[in-house]
Amino acid sequence: MAAAGVSAASLGLAAGPAAAEPAESEGSKVSEGQTVFPGDPRYQTLGQGFNQRFSSTPAYIRLAGNEADAVTGLKTALDQGRRPTIRGGGHCYEGFVDNDKGVILDLSTMRGVRTATDKYGASTYCVEGGATNWDVYTTLFRKYGVTIPAGSCYSVGAGGHICGGGYGLLSRRHGLTVDHLAQVDVVTVRGGRVEVTRAHRDDPKDSPEQDLFWAHTGGGGGNFGVVLRYHFRHDIPEPPPRVWLSNVAWAWGDLIKEPEDFHRLVKNFGAFFAAHSGKDETVYRGLFSILKLTHRSNGNVVLLSQWDEDDPAPLDHFLAAMEAGMKTKATVQTFSAGGLFLPFPDKRRQMPWFQATMTLNGSGDNQRGKYKSAYHRTTFTTRQIDSFWEWLTKPDPEGEFGQTLVQIDSYGCRINARNPTEAAIPQRDSILKLQYQTYWTDPAKDSLHLDYLRGLYQDVYKATHGIPEIDTDTDGAYVNYPDTDLGTVGQKNPVYPRLYYKHNYTRLQKTKKTWDDKNVFHHAQSITLPS
Repeated sequence: MAAAGVSAASLGLAAGPAAAEPAESEGSKVSEGQTVFPGDPRYQTLGQGFNQRFSSTPAYIRLAGNEADAVTGLKTALDQGRRPTIRGGGHCYEGFVDNDKGVILDLSTMRGVRTATDKYGASTYCVEGGATNWDVYTTLFRKYGVTIPAGSCYSVGAGGHICGGGYGLLSRRHGLTVDHLAQVDVVTVRGGRVEVTRAHRDDPKDSPEQDLFWAHTGGGGGNFGVVLRYHFRHDIPEPPPRVWLSNVAWAWGDLIKEPEDFHRLVKNFGAFFAAHSGKDETVYRGLFSILKLTHRSNGNVVLLSQWDEDDPAPLDHFLAAMEAGMKTKATVQTFSAGGLFLPFPDKRRQMPWFQATMTLNGSGDNQRGKYKSAYHRTTFTTRQIDSFWEWLTKPDPEGEFGQTLVQIDSYGCRINARNPTEAAIPQRDSILKLQYQTYWTDPAKDSLHLDYLRGLYQDVYKATHGIPEIDTDTDGAYVNYPDTDLGTVGQKNPVYPRLYYKHNYTRLQKTKKTWDDKNVFHHAQSITLPS
């Protein structure tokens, strides 16, 4: 790992020659950024991300205004001997942007979404690294009538979301976000030169540039450089005109009386998607569903679904399949249970797609949080469901776990149509994606929540030594839901490289060596240089 005091002089840095510019010709502009120092009323806010567990005291925060400013800002930080970290939307689940005495390069004012051309002259949709999901959806839809299959939380930054792979409610039909990526424009530090590199999907095979492009299709943020822009192919999907939304729930009070109903519900959900998540699935590609196994103190277990065709019969069949064999009957869910919810008095409602996207577009409150994740390739075992039940029904006398849940997202279909090495994100035969979450506000309760979530997670995966081991019934964890319990740089045998990247890690390390051989860009779970 590079020392915090690495300097431009020690790297032999010099400004690189200008590369071929895209249509917007960002590189020709003068610097338009701002520097935020301690004492500025913006400093505390810009030094802290969405997760209130983490904050830092950087020497300053540089709000990059354009390409020229991002290059200058990075070079200046290195000239000063200060470590740079990169912030887009600020939603990193761990403290990877924290940077005491260093420099946070904040891209949040670079949020343009427009048509452009890539380095080969082809038309693209260009998304700047500081754009949020909401910037992307509103502009692509209103101006061009298209979209990308990315996440639902409106304030998540595209800069980090996309390079981690990116998925959302349209992914079962259209694949991952990066499956539509054509080019990435990155400020790199290669061979001692700070310059903009435009890496394309169609660059020569095995070239350093193609490796750099590939690394941004699931290699995670903060590893290779400062992402200025993503270029998406001009054939990205049109959204459906309308979708059906459904939000139903089962009261914990009823489930406690009928424990078998909880087991049956989880089994039904897993079995349905085991049967309808293959790469050649046709009927249910347009269904995305989330089962929220909340802690009993929340009140309800919730099932939220989006169906993107006009005929609601398949959605109704799915909802009936979820209740098959249960005595407990579903009700309408009209209050939040761990994030997304629909405040409607009916079990399903058809809406224009854009209105539905606005309805589901929630990021939640700024609180303290901890997260874990897992890919599942098969339905749940009885032992795993027993673990969910045991931990989610534990007493909560202090009322701390009302915002604790296991969120189970449907996955697969077109996501699974790709080869595991085609993009850096390798999990291409899973049917479910799990996110373990807990939220709180009092720092004195940190240990209570961290210990609880660790215990739940380790118990669910007890058969594979407390982690969702790869190439078994499970298949690792999601790099965009980072979890430092999986190990950090410098620890002996951390498991995060294997769980996030599987067999793609060696190529990512090779790419790191080529494009960042001084390890300028690093954090607690970054890709390490090969030994």
